[in-house]
Amino acid sequence: MGTWMIRAGRGGVYAADWLERGIIGIGWDFGGADITGMNREKIRAAYAAAHPSESKQKVAASVGQVYRFAHCMAQGSTVVMYDPAERLYHIGVISGPCKPTSESESLTYTRTVKWGKTALRDALSPASKNSLGGIQTIFAVSDEAMSDLEAAGSKPACNDSSADADDNATNDEETLAATYDNGIELIKDRVNQLDWEDMERLVAGMLKAMGYCARVMPKGPDGGRDVVASPDALGLESPRIVAEVKHRKGAMGAPAVRSFIGGLRAGDRGLYVSTGGFTKEARYEADRANVPVRLLDLDAFVRHYVDIYDKADDDTRSILPLTRIWWPA
Repeated sequence: MGTWMIRAGRGGVYAADWLERGIIGIGWDFGGADITGMNREKIRAAYAAAHPSESKQKVAASVGQVYRFAHCMAQGSTVVMYDPAERLYHIGVISGPCKPTSESESLTYTRTVKWGKTALRDALSPASKNSLGGIQTIFAVSDEAMSDLEAAGSKPACNDSSADADDNATNDEETLAATYDNGIELIKDRVNQLDWEDMERLVAGMLKAMGYCARVMPKGPDGGRDVVASPDALGLESPRIVAEVKHRKGAMGAPAVRSFIGGLRAGDRGLYVSTGGFTKEARYEADRANVPVRLLDLDAFVRHYVDIYDKADDDTRSILPLTRIWWPA
């Protein structure tokens, strides 16, 4: 039995759904063919027939991933999935075979999983973080990384002599997406190392880059006003954005969000940034508020920061400098 890492879509978009349903899945399309009983060559033929315009390299990369999901990930194998919103690695045991599904437009095949332990990304060593940031959708987890995740496991054995050729093939689009997502995680690691003052300055800098005149408010009883932004320098024009910034571990609950919303004035727009995230009840409070309120957890904040980085001033960039990686078009 081996240990496998599987990505829950770009940015972990399917993580919550997979946890709730007790599954993992893939979304490769085979034109209606059932690949569960096929060997590698038949899977390759079915995929190539369904995608005649794709290059041999892309076909090889996709077939290698699908074969792993259908045949190498045996029942009883350990599987790891990362949820970037919670910064948690979820660890489970595969409990069912590969089966076709029509319950979701995003999935073509699923396997049932008994989810159990979790591991915080922040608790892992840099080596394990890098190891678990592989670019493929499905890949083997090393013994060292698995040990760091506080679970036992050994490298999986997949008895297929042609595995190496496909394993080395890559899909440029998937590689780019995985590289981007891994970069986001590394930036989130760096944000967690900032102190609370720099975090408030970073939020103000992000709002400035978006075209607002933003300032960090003096310390004291701020009533939920860490940063205030307005279209004009005097803060008289609307819409005025009032931001609360919580830079700590632990999700903010409904009472905190309710208190923040209650302190907003007529015409204000609320922005609540919490690097520890928010509970479901807190998000419900924001959704039902009578004034526009946006909640940003660590993942959402970092993705916004990346989007506006080119427009940020030097002071903001100095807090959290980024390096652009060029990629062939």
